Amino acid sequence: MSSPCVKIYTAAQMRAREQAAVAAGTPFLQLMENAGQAAAADLLRRCPEARSALIVCGKGNNGGDGLVMARVLQQHGWQVAVWLVLGENLSDLAETNRRRLAGLPGVTLTVGSSLPDSLHTTDQDVVIDGIFGTGFSGALPASVAGCCRRMNEMCGLKVALDIPTGLNGDTAEADADTFRADLTYAFAACKPAHVDASGKNYCGEVCCLDIGID
Repeated sequence: MSSPCVKIYTAAQMRAREQAAVAAGTPFLQLMENAGQAAAADLLRRCPEARSALIVCGKGNNGGDGLVMARVLQQHGWQVAVWLVLGENLSDLAETNRRRLAGLPGVTLTVGSSLPDSLHTTDQDVVIDGIFGTGFSGALPASVAGCCRRMNEMCGLKVALDIPTGLNGDTAEADADTFRADLTYAFAACKPAHVDASGKNYCGEVCCLDIGID
């Protein structure tokens, strides 16, 4: 379920809320499932004609959210290309969701530090950024900056999971190659950068999704 940005949490506050949800009985893996399912459901509603997606994932929980989305979109008949840009040594939760993709028709999974020139800017209906989440700060690694530049050149609807890669969720400071989203899915609550004037330039429309965290 989506809602207006009535709650705004910093990264530290969000981690505390996640821990509280886990302590109350909702495992982290279920929170990841909730996030990916909610984002995919909203995307399917918005884009009924779309049939293909590129999902660029990091190795942490933001990437895990993208891997959940890949599975859900595949179940709805989409062709999904998943790109693991930070290598295949994923977090435990992300790895669980990568394994759930194994053998699914219509899903290709590639490990590589850069998007290939053979991936044309018009190949995908939707381009989804799941590289870095709200904990990001500082400058993007060169390989990730290159990926973001390629993604920004693509023609499909550009979607960020929780926060565009390169944007500091607390301060709205942005790397020069920050992903520029048309739509950002904020999980559980908005982050300060979502409502900051400069941060909005990278977030596009912000849709806050209920994932089971107060």
